[in-house]
Amino acid sequence: MATIAFAIFYSNYMVAPLIPAFSREFSVPVYQLGWVIPGYLIPYGISTLVYGALSDWWGRARTLVALLYFATATMLIVSFAGSWQTLIAARILSGVGCGGIVTIVLAIVGDRYPYAIQGRPMGRMFGAVAAGIGFGSTLGPILNPLFGWRNEFRVLACVCCLAAVFVFRNARSIVAVHRKPSSFGQLMREYLIVLDTPRGGRTMAFIFCNGAFHGGIFAWLGLLLTRRYHLHDTGIGLALVGYGLPGIFFGTMIGRWGDRYGRRYVVPFGFLWAAGCAFLLLPHSSRFVAALVITALSVGFDATHPLMSSITTSLDPKHRGQITGFATFANFLGMGAGALCFQHLIAFGFSTALAIFASSQTLLGFAALYAFRGERPGRVRSVELAAAQSVSSRR
Repeated sequence: MATIAFAIFYSNYMVAPLIPAFSREFSVPVYQLGWVIPGYLIPYGISTLVYGALSDWWGRARTLVALLYFATATMLIVSFAGSWQTLIAARILSGVGCGGIVTIVLAIVGDRYPYAIQGRPMGRMFGAVAAGIGFGSTLGPILNPLFGWRNEFRVLACVCCLAAVFVFRNARSIVAVHRKPSSFGQLMREYLIVLDTPRGGRTMAFIFCNGAFHGGIFAWLGLLLTRRYHLHDTGIGLALVGYGLPGIFFGTMIGRWGDRYGRRYVVPFGFLWAAGCAFLLLPHSSRFVAALVITALSVGFDATHPLMSSITTSLDPKHRGQITGFATFANFLGMGAGALCFQHLIAFGFSTALAIFASSQTLLGFAALYAFRGERPGRVRSVELAAAQSVSSRR
C-alpha cells in the first residue's frame, strides 16, 4: 500500500518543477501551462467522490486493481503527449485515472486499525506519501536531462501495473467491505450529512484550506527558484531535495504524538509552522537557506493532513471509503484552487503571493486551536462513538 501511495504522489509532484522544462520543450510561456497542475488535481479530487463510495460497494481490492490499471494507461498517454494541449488533456485524464487510489489505501488502513492507535500507521503511510513528494519533486527535474520525463512516466506506469498484479494476487489479505449501493440522491445526502455534523464539517473545511495553502505554494516553487535564483532542472531538483524528507523520517513519530497528546495540539502547530516557513520565504536569502526553509515547510503538512485524515476515517466506519474519498476530494480540490489562486497572485509579485498565503495560514492555525480542542487522547473513543452516532441519526 505504501509503494502504491509513493508512486501516485511521485507522478504528481514531479510535474510542478518540470513546468519550465515543458515551457522550453513545447515553446510556450509558463503561464500557458497553468492548467498542468490544477488540471490533474481537480479531476483527481472529484473522482474520489465516486471511487471511495465504489470501494464500499464493490470491495476495496477489486476497485483498487481496476484503478491501478486505469492509472497505468493514463500515465502512458501522458508520456506520449506531442503538444502542450495534449499534455494538459492527458493530465486531466490522468487525474481521473489516479483519483481514488490513495483514498482506498487510506480506507484500508482505517479498516485495519482503530482510531485510538491510528496515528502511527497513518504516519507511516504518509511517510510514503512524503517520499513520493520529496523524490518526485527532486528526481523529476534531475532525471529529465538524463532520462527524460516521458520515460519517468513510463516507469511509473510499470510500477502501477505490477502493483495491480500484486493486489490481485493478495486480495484475500485485504479486509472485505461490501454494502448495498446507494442511489445518486442518497449518495449526495450522505455527503451533506457529514458536512452537517460539527466534527465532519470543520475537518473537511480545514483539509480544503490546508490543501490550498500547500498545493498553491508548491505548484509554483519551481518558477520561484528559476526566477529568483536562475536555476534549471538539476538546480530546482536539488533545492527541493528536502521537501518530503521530514515525513519519511518523522511521519510515524508525528503520528504517535497525535495519538499520545491529541490532535488538538499537533494539528494547530502544523498550521502555524507552515505559515512561519512561508513568511521565511519572503526575503531574498541564499539558495541554501531557501532549500532549508522549503524542507521545513513540508513538516507543516506532515503534522496536519495525516492526523486530519485519521479523523475522517472515524466519522462513519460503515461508509469509510466514501468519507475518506470525500476528504481526498476536499484536499485535492483545495490544492487545485490554491494553485490557480497563487498563479493569479504572482502577477503582483511572489512576495505578495507568499505574504497573503502565509497570513491566511496563520489565521487558520489560531482557528484550529479552537476547532480541534475536543480531539483529546482520553476522549478518543467517546468522540468516535458520538460522531458515528451523530451521522447515523441524521441518516
